[in-house]
Amino acid sequence: MIIEFHTPYGKVSEDLINSIRKEILDLSHINKEISRAEVLCKESEAITPGENKVCEMILTVYGDDHFIHTRSDSFDKSVKEALKELKKIVKKQVKDRKEIPDTVTSTVKV
Repeated sequence: MIIEFHTPYGKVSEDLINSIRKEILDLSHINKEISRAEVLCKESEAITPGENKVCEMILTVYGDDHFIHTRSDSFDKSVKEALKELKKIVKKQVKDRKEIPDTVTSTVKV
């Protein structure tokens, strides 16, 4: 699995980056089909000054891309919100995959 980080220099602590990496690796243990994660932390001037710390995460599962965008007054809060949402999505996707489909489609004539 590939994990990419894009952060402003000196604004995001190494501890936060390591905790994000750990959480994403935990997600990959829940769903083995996760192939890539991209984390973008940035400050946006277009947003109100109190909530200008933005965290965007793209999680690529074979066949699907999940995109989360959060903003807050600190990178810590933004990252925690994004990881919480990603965890919900991954767990729901695994649960849905294990369920029996509602209808069975067959091309074989009996």
